[in-house]
Amino acid sequence: MIVWTHRGNPGPENTLEAFELAWKDGIRHFETDIHVTKDGTLVLAHDSNIKRLTGIDQEIINLTFEELNRNPVMGLYRWCSLDALIKAFPEAIVSIDIKNDASVKPFIAWLRTRDFSNFIVGSFSSKRVNQVRKEFPLLRTALTPKEVHLIRLGLQRTVNLESADKFAMIPQSMYGLQILTKRFIASCQRLNIAIYVWTVNSVAESKELENLGVQGIVTDDYALFKQSS
Repeated sequence: MIVWTHRGNPGPENTLEAFELAWKDGIRHFETDIHVTKDGTLVLAHDSNIKRLTGIDQEIINLTFEELNRNPVMGLYRWCSLDALIKAFPEAIVSIDIKNDASVKPFIAWLRTRDFSNFIVGSFSSKRVNQVRKEFPLLRTALTPKEVHLIRLGLQRTVNLESADKFAMIPQSMYGLQILTKRFIASCQRLNIAIYVWTVNSVAESKELENLGVQGIVTDDYALFKQSS
């Protein structure tokens, strides 16, 4: 079972320090999110607004990277750019979630100068993922929400699964709808699509998922799974 750290948790969320701790603890799979600053820097951040992590009510898109770092995460940690993360951990497998439309073009430009063989790129927006796929047919991507739904309904023949590898980065359920069904798992197995389930913070749940054929979990506390191995 592959264990991914969710946003670098349980370290300070989406900071270089968090991913450094995870790497030292043997975690080689990172899940993170990106937004873009006013001056075009791709920054690790789940929310568009920094208030939850800083207490300051500001949108990332309205701040330069320098201005953003005048408001440290939890008052202590610098915001981390995507560039800094990849330079620090070139061997890590990194799942990158594109959080808004404004980040797509800067991300595409950034990817043009990178070896992206260790990336899995996804988004809650099918449009964003397809924009990136169009530019980089060999890029590994997460299934789009539409593709997940079609496979869940047994309509995988309508999904274009040619070219690069696809991955199912999914919750077990969302909005009351069960996503991780036996049919979905069986379809992914036939299509050779690895399934990574988020967010799992229970050893018992992880073992149940492994027995169902899930390849990995995204967790807020990877130490739980190190202790149980």
